[in-house]
Amino acid sequence: MKDHLSHDVLLLCTVCHQQTGYHDNRLRNEIVREFNAPLGSEDNAKFLEDPARRKARTAAKALLRDNNKIPAERKLELETQVKEYYNTEELTTAMLVEAASLETRIENENFVPHAEKVVRMLLERKNGLISFEKRWRQHFLDSMQPRFLPPLWSVDHNHGKLGRNGVVRQDNQAGGDQVEGLDKNDLQQVPP
Repeated sequence: MKDHLSHDVLLLCTVCHQQTGYHDNRLRNEIVREFNAPLGSEDNAKFLEDPARRKARTAAKALLRDNNKIPAERKLELETQVKEYYNTEELTTAMLVEAASLETRIENENFVPHAEKVVRMLLERKNGLISFEKRWRQHFLDSMQPRFLPPLWSVDHNHGKLGRNGVVRQDNQAGGDQVEGLDKNDLQQVPP
């Protein structure tokens, strides 16, 4: 459960590295579905595009750049878009300049990174983190069927020690794993 342990770092040839990447993506997609934790789709993006801001920005840029070339009817339409964004009847050059530089991406307040969501859910399960680590190790064995693993390599490596030393202990009241020194603010730093 520590990121500086090298037990799970194995040398692979280029072909095997590509194969394990393919198999890992399949397991990763299973995890996405199982934990309802998208990897970075439009539904779970850190930033969202604000259509109203984009419309106002595009209109303002057109008006500032090509004001003399735009037909009167289209010019009126573009001016209306900027006015509607600012909820005003009068449009100034300063407003156009401001609108032309609007940031159209806004932060998604509901965004939860994939890794954070998975780890939070694993912490709620009995032996969740250990089971997850074992799952990945077993997946490697099953999908790659390696013939030359180091002699002490094991799916259960360090799991007995983790339980004895209290790094990961079972919380009898909550029913989930607790990692000493780890709180929900630390979850953002957990690698995927």
